[in-house]
Amino acid sequence: MAALVFKVGALAMKTLAKPLGDRFKNWVMAHPQYRQSVLTAAQRMHRFEVMVTRKAEGKTGQAFIGAMTEEKSVELASKLASESFLFVVASLILFVEYDRTRRKEIKKQHKEAAERQAILDRARHERERLLEENLEQQRMLGQLVVRLDAVERALQAMQEQRNKKSMFGGFLGPRGL
Repeated sequence: MAALVFKVGALAMKTLAKPLGDRFKNWVMAHPQYRQSVLTAAQRMHRFEVMVTRKAEGKTGQAFIGAMTEEKSVELASKLASESFLFVVASLILFVEYDRTRRKEIKKQHKEAAERQAILDRARHERERLLEENLEQQRMLGQLVVRLDAVERALQAMQEQRNKKSMFGGFLGPRGL
């Protein structure tokens, strides 16, 4: 739900950015200090654009690049102010979306790590339980072996007692009568 609200908000910002950019442009051009800064930036941008164009055309050497007329300079400056505002708004939306996605991914990774840890804990507890059961069974088997040895000794003693020859050739022995 939050993602939907964010997406609608971002779309609204993109839609409103153009009219807001125009208002920002008008405000900058009306403010004397900012107007001069933007006009200077527009003149520099014009010089840079002419220089890049000359290099792209293969022209070399120094060339005089004249200043633009006031009218063209104002037009380029207002366009620069408007486009700069649009760029800042779009960059801000992009940054916020990236940060939101990154936090969502981190939350997902923490959840997966917690699930893996829970599985490991359950496996460790099961292993400990099985080890205890195994030790108990080994103890019981040891007791059974001791008891079985005692029974076998008693049985062997009884058989030896039976096999003993008694008086008169075993006539009066345990198998006798």
